[in-house]
Amino acid sequence: MKTRKRGISAERIARRMLESKGFSIVETNYKINSKGENIAEIDIIAEKNGEKYAVEVKSGKASLTSVRQAYANAKLAGYKPLLICKKSDNAIKEASKKLNVEIMEISEYYLLLEPEELESIVKKCMEDVMEEYGFLPSLNIDKGTYKFFKGIANSQDFENAKKILKMNDKEFRNKISQLKKQGLLPSRSLSFDNLKKFCISILARNEIIIKLDKIEKEIEKIRKKIINL
Repeated sequence: MKTRKRGISAERIARRMLESKGFSIVETNYKINSKGENIAEIDIIAEKNGEKYAVEVKSGKASLTSVRQAYANAKLAGYKPLLICKKSDNAIKEASKKLNVEIMEISEYYLLLEPEELESIVKKCMEDVMEEYGFLPSLNIDKGTYKFFKGIANSQDFENAKKILKMNDKEFRNKISQLKKQGLLPSRSLSFDNLKKFCISILARNEIIIKLDKIEKEIEKIRKKIINL
C-alpha cells in the first residue's frame, strides 16, 4: 500500500514537472491494446512542440529495466520515450542515450508524499513527541505510581532509581511493565533520559491538574456563597 501511494505521488509530481517545462498532459494511465488485450500501460502521455512522449515514472532510482520499459512502451505507442525518476547513475544514463530515452530527474526538493501520507507521518511524529514528554490525556495517578515517577525523576540512571525506590531489578521491570499495560508509560522502549523526561513532565502536569482542581473547588464555594446571599 505504501509503495502504491508513493508511486501515485511520483506520478503527480511528474505531471507538475512536465507542465512546468512546457509539456501538456494528454492522458494518464494510457493502456496499449492489441487484439482486444491490454499489453502495456504508460504512466503519462505528454505533448510538447507537436511531439508526443510516452512517459514512464519511477519514484526511486532508475534501473536498466525501467529504461527498457520506457523504450518498449514508447515503441508500442509510437511516441518518444521519456523516463522520470528520482535518480540515475552514469551507467543508466549511458544506456538511455543508446536507446534515445530521455531522462528527467525529480528534484530532491519534491516531497513524494500524498497529503494523506504526510498527515499520517506528522500525526505519528506528534504522538511520539507528546508521548515522550508526557503530554498525554489526563491520568489518574495513585500514590504508588506518583512515588515511582518521583523516584525516577530524582534519579541519575536505572540503578540509582532502583536504590531510591528500594526495588530489585525484577520488581522494577515488573512495575515498568505494569505501567505500560495501564497506558501510564509509553509501550515502546525508552532510554533512561527519555523516561526521566516523561516522568518529570507527567509529575509537573499532575501538579497543575491538582492546583486547577483546588481552584475550581474554591470557585464553586464562592459561587454558592454568592447565590446564598
